Amino acid sequence: MLVHLWLLCGLSSVVTPQDVTQQAQMFLEEFNRRAENISYENSLASWNYNTNITEENANKMVSAPSCGLYCCLRNLTLSDSITDDLTKLQIQILQERGSSVLSPEKYNRLGTVLNTMSTIYSTGTVCKINNPTECLVLEPGLDAIMAESTDYHERLWAWEGWRADVGRMMRPLYEEYVELENEVARLNNYADYGDYWRANYEAKSPEDYKYSRDQLIEDVEKTFEQIKPLYEQLHAYVRHKLEQVYGSEHISSTGCLPAHLLGDMWGRFWTNLYALTVPYPAKPNIDVTSAMLEKNWDAIKIFKAAEAFFFSIGLDNMTEGFWENSMLTEPTDNRKVVCHPTAWDLGKNDYRIKMCTKVTMDDFLTAHHEMGHIEYDMAYAGQPYLLRSGANEGFHEAVGEIMSLSAATPQHLKSLDLLEPTFQDDEETEINFLLKQALTIVGTMPFTYMLEKWRWMVFRGEITTQEWTKQWWEMKRDIVGVVEPVPHDETYCDPAALFHVANDYSFIRYYTRTIYQFQFQEALCKAANHTGPLHKCDITNSTAAGQKLRKLLELGRSKPWTQALESVTGEKYMNAAPLLNYFQPLYEWLKKNNSGRFIGWKTDWAPYSSNAIKVRISLKSALGDQAYEWDESELFLFKSSVAYAVRKYFAEVKKQEVDFQITDIHVGEQTQRISFYITVSMPGNISDIVPKADVENAIRMSRGRINEAFRLDDNTLEFVGILPTLAAPYEPPVTIWLIVFGVVMSLVVIGVIVLIITGQRDRKKRARESRGEVGSNSGEVNPYGEEGRSNLGFEPAEETQTAF
Repeated sequence: MLVHLWLLCGLSSVVTPQDVTQQAQMFLEEFNRRAENISYENSLASWNYNTNITEENANKMVSAPSCGLYCCLRNLTLSDSITDDLTKLQIQILQERGSSVLSPEKYNRLGTVLNTMSTIYSTGTVCKINNPTECLVLEPGLDAIMAESTDYHERLWAWEGWRADVGRMMRPLYEEYVELENEVARLNNYADYGDYWRANYEAKSPEDYKYSRDQLIEDVEKTFEQIKPLYEQLHAYVRHKLEQVYGSEHISSTGCLPAHLLGDMWGRFWTNLYALTVPYPAKPNIDVTSAMLEKNWDAIKIFKAAEAFFFSIGLDNMTEGFWENSMLTEPTDNRKVVCHPTAWDLGKNDYRIKMCTKVTMDDFLTAHHEMGHIEYDMAYAGQPYLLRSGANEGFHEAVGEIMSLSAATPQHLKSLDLLEPTFQDDEETEINFLLKQALTIVGTMPFTYMLEKWRWMVFRGEITTQEWTKQWWEMKRDIVGVVEPVPHDETYCDPAALFHVANDYSFIRYYTRTIYQFQFQEALCKAANHTGPLHKCDITNSTAAGQKLRKLLELGRSKPWTQALESVTGEKYMNAAPLLNYFQPLYEWLKKNNSGRFIGWKTDWAPYSSNAIKVRISLKSALGDQAYEWDESELFLFKSSVAYAVRKYFAEVKKQEVDFQITDIHVGEQTQRISFYITVSMPGNISDIVPKADVENAIRMSRGRINEAFRLDDNTLEFVGILPTLAAPYEPPVTIWLIVFGVVMSLVVIGVIVLIITGQRDRKKRARESRGEVGSNSGEVNPYGEEGRSNLGFEPAEETQTAF
């Protein structure tokens, strides 16, 4: 955006003729001539950083011209006198000032925050517990464990390590990012940064194709409800299969799925669960990874196969520069790179893909997806510079996915000699294929919807920073049916452990694209004269389908997306019906297979529940007006006290010297009424949870010390389920001068009060004897009568102390 504004300032003298439309067109003509040069330099700097992460390249990437921007912006207005719609659209796009509305200091700070988060993500490592010098990066390394391992604890080590080492480090940066981006949005006249993102889908004209930002939210929620029954059936089936692999100890037959068991680092795509969940394992394997390896496929062959597919439907081959400049495998020269697959249109006919390709079917399909982006870029290259993008962000993603739908079909794989010539596509093979597709496509829909809903709520201020993690996992349980395998507190920033969040990508594009791709696929299959079920359609070699697609791609951003969608599908809006039609045979099969199983999920179960201890604190009941504020510092002290107690217990009772630290004490499900659950893990290995019985014994052994640290007693600092120790209430220390004063005064008056006390005692004794009360023990209290529940001052209606 800085590029646009710099050019505006430099060309302001060009816009001088009287006719407003002519003025604008003259300006845009000159703008387009110059814009590509500056854009290319910026894109090339970004490419260099992403393929060689160094401080020098980072500094080059963030440098951009800024002189005189604000003066020019004040003079830039969109005149109603412009009569040409295309000209008006381009001027309107130029008014999208982006982050340049910030002061120079804040603008530079935002750039630093974004680059730092990107670097943390791209260079993050997780080190072995018993060998700190052996560390794994995400790709390749941790991703292989998350794709292939069925060791519950190894997966948990990788999953937790990534979030502890990467997500936690980003937490303060992401808080700053939200604040700065919200300021950007408001200065651009949007309610918040989520609203700013949703503007990508807004269409203001013509009247018949208008679409609002609020309408996007409504359509997403409506289509999600349509897809949810299919997802619930898939979820129940996957849960059943995972229980067979990991056992009921780790999988609840009615609960949520542990987040670290879902096929990748984020549980975004369940593709890698196919081997564990395949309905008919005796049938030929439609995951052709092994066939690709046997036939010596490599990254070049994968991308050449994708190119051949596009060319077969009448789209363009890749340029010579594409093959020369792309990074299709991870470099072997020890450079640090961003391995996450991305397609690049640098300008000047320079198209590239960056991907650390592995020889797998998953990467085979990803190559088609990324090359689909390039085909889109090349198709709209004839548009003016400002209109060279997708009709909306979801369109760009959908185009690549259309190609993956055809490339994944058994028919297409057979044509590539990746399935045996004798392969027969029967009903059982069809279900295997559809389940594999559903693990990738249906499994990701709630993940995408929930992540973006959380971010929208964060940007709106509906989720405060004090509850980011808490609300993240509550929403994950409610919407996705996925639960955290270990408790996470507010020091974590789990969303930022995903590439798109760390790198400032709107994420709803991956939801809308899935709806669009099936609408497109249905239309293209009709153009290809396909008959039969939608899931069997392969548009390879159909130039009719390719021509229809090319017309859409060439529009770029020149038409509202609603109009572009209608030109291909006959519909203006998102419609989930083609997706549901595609998976209908699988849906019917899942309903039969899931007969007798619980459909849906209960959110009160977690893998660590059996080892968690609930803590309830009542400061007002204990201290009244002198109650202190419970905050992060108090929680730090509490975790330190528990670490001390467990360390002492292991040393004195179990005869083991174990160096427990506060990082081994995990707090979850915090409430404002000061209650939470704690679990304890062995140092350096969060996957090794200390049994609840040991933690209870440790706390009971040091109960007095813990109570004293917080000026509380067993009745106001309650460990639910741990029987009270009858530790004395906290008594504040008495200063020396008060003690001396008390002794002196007692010597003065002791002679007087002895007589008075003696007389009163004798009278009371005679009165009790006359009532027969001597020897009664009715006033004694059984400390175990509440079965370990001692904090009677903690009530649900108790006023809030403070938020965490």
